[in-house]
Amino acid sequence: MGLVNGVGVRASETGRWPLGSAGGTPPLPEYIEVLSKHRSSLWAWGHYKDVLVDLLRIRDAKRIMEIGGGRFPLFNLAEIAPYDVEYIINDVSPSELARAPSEVRKVCFDIASTNILDIDGLTDTIDLIFSKMVFEHVSDSLQDYRNIYKILAQDGICLNFHPVLFSLPFLINYLAPTGPAERLLRKLSPKRNHNEEPKFPARYDCCRVSKCLRNTLQSIGFRQVWQLPFWFHEYFVQFPGLQQCDWMMNKIAERGNWTVLASYCYTIVVK
Repeated sequence: MGLVNGVGVRASETGRWPLGSAGGTPPLPEYIEVLSKHRSSLWAWGHYKDVLVDLLRIRDAKRIMEIGGGRFPLFNLAEIAPYDVEYIINDVSPSELARAPSEVRKVCFDIASTNILDIDGLTDTIDLIFSKMVFEHVSDSLQDYRNIYKILAQDGICLNFHPVLFSLPFLINYLAPTGPAERLLRKLSPKRNHNEEPKFPARYDCCRVSKCLRNTLQSIGFRQVWQLPFWFHEYFVQFPGLQQCDWMMNKIAERGNWTVLASYCYTIVVK
């Protein structure tokens, strides 16, 4: 287990105890400060579940909900069982949700819905909400956050892991017509097909890193908002010349802290 500034951040997702500070569970701002030292998207992808477990323990969460979990919830029951939480899976698609494991609780609704009845039964009850590569697909991210605010219990935390629009592969995906974009994605990643990993329409609403967005989220009511950018991606590995040029641009952007050109982001809000 690796320790950073006295706070344990696991070297992999396989370890059981992600926090290892001598003083026990650290305050959330201290933990966020530790996370902010990591800049590589490779770290962000490899440690996402570790970070969620850290947040679960910091919040002492009893109920957690995954947005857009669909057929592939992030945690399996063996992983989540030691933390004694109720794990709820949300998705907008009944067919996707039907393919999720039967052991978890499922709630089918659009997190961007303006119909309060869709979330009425969950209001003020969830301690930790999270999503992974979902918010680029939603139609109205600000409405998402309004609903998240309603669903979260007091002091509840939400972490959304999402791409950043102005990273080159996502900008191409956003601007390209749907058909060519799907064919290119299948070429770059053969598993991205209807039966294995379906491609959903990408809108990239609010998928950016900016002070303006953070202020907007605070105006919804969140008392704390953080955005942690990460650079680099693996979309151009089959295009050697383009890959090197893109890597160099990412390196310059990372060194200059040009967050507008980050590839991914952890957006964290606290009610």
